[in-house]
Amino acid sequence: MAIELSAKEIERLRMIPILPDTAIVSVKTVAVHDDVSERTVRDTYPLIQMSPNRHGVAVGYLRNRHAKPAA
Repeated sequence: MAIELSAKEIERLRMIPILPDTAIVSVKTVAVHDDVSERTVRDTYPLIQMSPNRHGVAVGYLRNRHAKPAA
């Protein structure tokens, strides 16, 4: 089942490379960015509460998770 993103979520997905590390993106946007399910994001990523029923992930975590280790 494909994840459908709103226009705002698509824009945030495009902006991930330029957003500050402290920015928070929704679980749905992270799932599309990392090509995993929303459940995988909720179960394995460090979540930050955005509102009572919404959670997200810090952009800095996404960058550091995909960064290559220093040699």
